[in-house]
Order: sequence, then C-alpha cells, then structure tokens
Amino acid sequence: MSRLREFDRTDVVTKALNLFWSDGYNASSISKLIDVMGINRGSLYATFHNKASLFSEAMTSFTKSSWDFDSARLVGVEDPLQDIRSFYYSKFLSDGETISNGCLLFNTVSELSNTLPEVAGEARDHLLELRRLFLKRLTEARDSGMIDKDKDLDVQADYLLAMIAGLRTLSKMDFDRASLKKMIDTMVDGLSS
Repeated sequence: MSRLREFDRTDVVTKALNLFWSDGYNASSISKLIDVMGINRGSLYATFHNKASLFSEAMTSFTKSSWDFDSARLVGVEDPLQDIRSFYYSKFLSDGETISNGCLLFNTVSELSNTLPEVAGEARDHLLELRRLFLKRLTEARDSGMIDKDKDLDVQADYLLAMIAGLRTLSKMDFDRASLKKMIDTMVDGLSS
C-alpha cells in the first residue's frame, strides 16, 4: 500500500476549487483533481472521502471568503447606491483571474441542482443571503429618498442578483471593461429613476 503524503489542506482545497470553478464539477475528474492538487488518489480519498465531499469543502471555503468580500463592499456607511455600484465594480472591473470562469455559485446551482442538491443548496443559500443584503441596502436608499417609494424593492433585489449572472456571462464573452462599466452604471442609475 502506498504511503499517504502530508500536504497543506487549505492549499489543496484551493487548487481543487480552482479546477471546479474553471471546468465545473462533472468535468473535474478524480484524475484531474489529483494532478492539480499534487496529491495521490489514496490521500484524496483518505482525507476527503469522495469528490462530492471535496467539492463541498471547497464551496464552504469559497462562500466564506466570498461573503467576507461581498459584505465588506455592501455593508458600508456610504450612499447605499454607491456601495452597490462599488460592489459591482469590484466584481467585474478588477484584475482578478477568475472573472472569465463565471460565477461559481450560479454555475453550481445550474450544474448540480438535480444531482447534488445539498451542495447546490449551499450555493443557493449564499446567493439568497446576497439578495437579502441587496434588499437591505435598497431599503436604506428608499428610506433616505434615493429611490421612489413606489418601487418594488424585491424585484430590484432580484434584478441585482440576476445581473451578477448576466455580467459574468458577458465577461466570459470578452466584453471589455468599458462596456461592463457602462452596463453597471446604467443598472445602478436605473434603480433610482
């Protein structure tokens, strides 16, 4: 029996996450995973038990860091609409390498809702938390007179959530940053009109 290697768990989970993000869950075979993670098959199974457990751990790690990032940009003391704009700028106009991979959370919900509903549920829950945060900031904007009292804030929160998926898709289509910025500005400006 081969000897199990020692490794940095956080490091290998991050490597697995990047493969899942770029290729999707189903296309990330065990062979690809052990190659990318730099561990042997026995270590993968001894540590994570199976691909689904590895993916779940990677998603948990991702959603925590993603939530820290997202909430830091949306739970501001500034103008709520400007905070929403800044959130989208940070997501779509930064130099991050992951922009062209699409949104991991939306990808997960889309790919795994029927086959791994518990994992897809984790992603869905995170997206719903983000929607609640959008709704909170929109309510603050309405209460301060930035948004008309007659606007349906639930619809606007849904719209903001849907725009993440839409903008990620356009990013994958190589839309330039200037075009993405114009779309973000039009979207946020439209919230108050």
